[in-house]
Amino acid sequence: MKIPVIDYLLESEDYVPFDPQKHDKLHFNMCRLVKDEIRSHKWIEAEKGRILPWREAVAEWMDQYYDQFIEAIIPQKRLMKFLERQSRNCRDALKDVVKAL
Repeated sequence: MKIPVIDYLLESEDYVPFDPQKHDKLHFNMCRLVKDEIRSHKWIEAEKGRILPWREAVAEWMDQYYDQFIEAIIPQKRLMKFLERQSRNCRDALKDVVKAL
């Protein structure tokens, strides 16, 4: 089973090399940006005297900042087109399943 890139990258705070056999470069780089933001969040919290373990920093950042981050880097029109395309694909796949029954 293939592990999603974001899960693969966020398993630890360590650097993860890009593997062209396993990863899509754009998605991998987006995930790296997320990881960098989480590191920054962890550092800011440490400056305040709050030491966060990596997994806690990931969970906290995802809850508090992920949506804003995605909105800032992905234009809304592009996101809506992507979601429409995905919903069409799902609808078409369901039609095929119903026909097979």
